[in-house]
Amino acid sequence: MVRAMDSAGANNQAIYDDLWRHYDLFPHDGWSSWSEIAPHYRPGRTLEIGPGKFPHVPIESTHFTDLSRAALSELQQRGGHCVRATTPLPYPDGSFELVCLFEVLEHVEEDGALLAEVHRVLAPGGRLFFSCPMNPNYWTYYDKVVGHVRRYRASELRDKLQAAGFEVERFCARHDRMAGWFGAVFGFGTRYLAGFTASIVKHYLPKVAALPWTWQPGPDLDEAEQRGGITGCARRR
Repeated sequence: MVRAMDSAGANNQAIYDDLWRHYDLFPHDGWSSWSEIAPHYRPGRTLEIGPGKFPHVPIESTHFTDLSRAALSELQQRGGHCVRATTPLPYPDGSFELVCLFEVLEHVEEDGALLAEVHRVLAPGGRLFFSCPMNPNYWTYYDKVVGHVRRYRASELRDKLQAAGFEVERFCARHDRMAGWFGAVFGFGTRYLAGFTASIVKHYLPKVAALPWTWQPGPDLDEAEQRGGITGCARRR
């Protein structure tokens, strides 16, 4: 199910095939966003794209696509329906009521094509929950190391979502920026000391994931650009 990949896809596959080996599965309800996602979750009618080992929905009976064999193996062992795939997504039109796309868009060169595929597999009125880093002024070496292609401007992200047939209903602006020196240090650790850096991340992740962010109506995403990150909910038109 994996078609020939562009350079970004091949780069991300190489990065995360190795990186996820150093992590354990993180519980979906450890993310503060779960309280927003839960009312829309439907077993068997939910797809999460690119979760790695950090799924945001219950694993059993959920559909997952990813490039990492290490991540998919563990998700499948826990009852997930797993496919190693890129675009086009290997599902019929309107298969899902909920799609989750956390920290994925910034890794994809053809992000518009991915959003169009998400729109295709979502039923009318279905929800897309997503997150991504914002503001190219906050780019650091860490972004490069983890395979980011871009950080979004508010207008760019809003326009791409609208062009794909989505309406942003609500979002939270997250602090997702690093000082240049910290991005260099963290990037170096992630690239060359992956096991050690993973142990640090695993220690702090429960506290970071549980941080409460204030949700607000969309589609004005300027605050998210200023703060450096966004988690949002968009409705399929």
